[in-house]
Amino acid sequence: MHMASASHHSHAPTPVGEQHARRLLRSHGLRCTAPRLAVLSVLGRSRDHGHLTVAQIQQSLTATGHDVDLTTVYRTVSTLVEANVLHALVIDERITSYGPTDIPHHHAVCTRCGAINEVPSEHLTAALAEARTGSHFALPDTAGLTLHGLCPACQQDAEH
Repeated sequence: MHMASASHHSHAPTPVGEQHARRLLRSHGLRCTAPRLAVLSVLGRSRDHGHLTVAQIQQSLTATGHDVDLTTVYRTVSTLVEANVLHALVIDERITSYGPTDIPHHHAVCTRCGAINEVPSEHLTAALAEARTGSHFALPDTAGLTLHGLCPACQQDAEH
């Protein structure tokens, strides 16, 4: 399964400019280093396309003129995950992608192409309440639901 760019979100993207990235890092007690700002910039620009893997982040940085190696990107992403600036989404045991935590959301994952779409949490409030009732688990509002199905592009392909 490849990691294709996810289809568009159901909500408007949040502009993640450098000032927003600096505020985000400082609010989590982190220094504003060049790699952190660069990684947040890439994820901000790709907000409409879902989460990215470390390799995709590094490729995007290289394409925009940043000379950053994969190890640096991995360390930066790990630090941002530990600080809860980003979260890791494990699609299967082989693929982990990363996205910002600033807007509460759940995930829809395409079972055919691997595309990931963020679903604003307010759209699944009732489903989360039902999951609490049905599972008897104490699930916080930040509990992540992952939905599996076909993205719009794969649905169109299936119809033809």
